[in-house]
Amino acid sequence: MPPIFLASVTPYAGKNVIALGLAEKLRSQNKTVGYFKPIGPLPVHVDGVKTDEDAVFFKKILGLDDSLETLCPFVLSDETLTDLMRGAITNVKADILSAYKSVAASKDVVIAVNMGRLSCGLSFGYPMHKFVKDIGAKVIVVDRYRWPMETLDGIIHIKNLVPDLFAGVIFNRIPSAMTGHIAQEVQPFLKGHGVDVCGVIPDDTTLSAVPVNELVESLGGKVLCCADKQETLVEHFSIGAMQVEAAQRFFQRIPNKAVITGGDRADILIAALQTSTRCLILTGNIYPNERILARAEELGVPVVLVAQDTSSAVEICDRLHGHLSLNSERKIERIRELLDKCIDWDALYRCCGIS
Repeated sequence: MPPIFLASVTPYAGKNVIALGLAEKLRSQNKTVGYFKPIGPLPVHVDGVKTDEDAVFFKKILGLDDSLETLCPFVLSDETLTDLMRGAITNVKADILSAYKSVAASKDVVIAVNMGRLSCGLSFGYPMHKFVKDIGAKVIVVDRYRWPMETLDGIIHIKNLVPDLFAGVIFNRIPSAMTGHIAQEVQPFLKGHGVDVCGVIPDDTTLSAVPVNELVESLGGKVLCCADKQETLVEHFSIGAMQVEAAQRFFQRIPNKAVITGGDRADILIAALQTSTRCLILTGNIYPNERILARAEELGVPVVLVAQDTSSAVEICDRLHGHLSLNSERKIERIRELLDKCIDWDALYRCCGIS
């Protein structure tokens, strides 16, 4: 069974969602599934090992025995880029292929996830279109169709780059208003270029939501109450920098939100707690009064104290909202539901040569 390589044209396309859903589907059919990330742009250190945070996640969620160094053999960092500029990077191809062979040795199928385009790795002398050819992987492009010409050109370019290995496309995180256009216009157009669309996944608020514990970690915050509620998902962010009358009307229109404001804005915080608020983020290290904490505790709403000013906190939260994290059982269950409903599995298996 050939390996499967997930690429994209634009950032934050949701390749991990498809990788996880595909892995779960294959494992439900008693196939042993491996994960591989040739080049990792998200460096973290685990037990003294520099690796990629996605490799850590997939090792855990799939129960893989492979070492983190093997799952992601080439991790990008400031030091790596410095070595690149100085000409000190060597043996990238050999290291990646050796690690891949180790992962694939005991698996029925390996799902490899790329940073994005197949040009990734060109600076290091080993672009991913060469890796795809070296291992004979079937390429699936996952993309969001936010910039139509860039996406369409990119898909056709990837197909032309690896024509014999190109499997198809999965559109992901598509607004409901765009699904008709995808079906009626985009799919026939791509079909005319020999490209099969194997699935259209709608945008989903649960998947794009951020758990409170990730907000706490990214902001370096201190949880003042309801620490046991940090798995709660935040779907929207709202700034509490308005008059209380306007805030009440505004907050009522935004469900499942985090409100970001100073701890001294008691009127705003009370208004937020009267609506569908999942978390209060208090900026400038300003503690709230006891009435706010008591009411938040009663409602089960975590209150997080952060050092940043409101503008900086909002910027960090916005970045998290764009990066799709999967560290939530609720999200993983939602992935299963969405992919079962929205992917043509027969077509995808046929395109990928999976029996």
